[in-house]
Amino acid sequence: MVSIFTTALAQHPTGFTSFKTGENWLADDGLPIDCHGGNIIYVAFLKTFFWYGEHYGKPRGAACYSSKDLYNWKNEGVVIQKGDIEVFERPKVIYDKINKKYVMWFHYDGNNYTIAELGVAVSDKPTGPFILKNHLRPNAHESRDIGLYVDPETDKAYIGYAADHTNLTIRMVELSGDYLNVTGNDVDIKAHCEGPGILKKNGTFYLLTSGCSGWTPNPGNYYTASSIMGPYEKKGSPFIGDAGDNSFNSQPCYIFKIPGYKNAYLYMGDRWNGSGSPKSQYVFLPIAITPGGQMELHFYREWDLNIFTPEKK
Repeated sequence: MVSIFTTALAQHPTGFTSFKTGENWLADDGLPIDCHGGNIIYVAFLKTFFWYGEHYGKPRGAACYSSKDLYNWKNEGVVIQKGDIEVFERPKVIYDKINKKYVMWFHYDGNNYTIAELGVAVSDKPTGPFILKNHLRPNAHESRDIGLYVDPETDKAYIGYAADHTNLTIRMVELSGDYLNVTGNDVDIKAHCEGPGILKKNGTFYLLTSGCSGWTPNPGNYYTASSIMGPYEKKGSPFIGDAGDNSFNSQPCYIFKIPGYKNAYLYMGDRWNGSGSPKSQYVFLPIAITPGGQMELHFYREWDLNIFTPEKK
């Protein structure tokens, strides 16, 4: 079974008022947040953020944390247990507003990463349990690291995935209308990279990636295109003043557009420290798109949402 659901009870108020890059980040249970390689969604009718990611503690699988402010997080437990899935990585959740379902896509693998599939699971609630529905190679292509993007203008969803043997390229595939399957709209972006994150601003799509060096951080790069399906043009590293030339010692996993602010894009990165563990840290930083259309990330040891301009109500 891969649907065991556990809930952690609140124990300790946290009282955070800012993001502290790479520092120990505790949830309401007093333990480090154990939620890696995932994504954040905002459920408007609940006025709540939900953060999903790999859970390296026991039981292994995907964890969910909830928050009202993005700083303080309640541990909602493991929402899907990996069970006999050998490799369960990079879970991404999307909400299907039509069918009122929460859909999780993830990297499903095993046998020394040769299975190379996408897995999909579904829940009626944001806090699970998520039930595994299928696993497949998208249009017969190998799939490993994944990113997910939902176009707010069309509600169409896309998965960018490190494809073919081994991660020789990034492909982009459109999902079906109910987000439960892939379509045949699947293109090769021709970029040898991993960890894709996607945003759109002023009609331009930005694809942020890491190089292929396993658990070791490396120089990130971004690509731009006028269509999410490409073609994409490589632009270079967006990490400004990156002395270590290693994406501020992180690997990207998602770009979250924060509601309530103008052009508020949140870089979500993992600091693996050589391998994934319950105590692997997080690098959350603001992403800026300059008037000239360049993507830039600057390092802040501590920052808060006041860096962004609120939208007028």
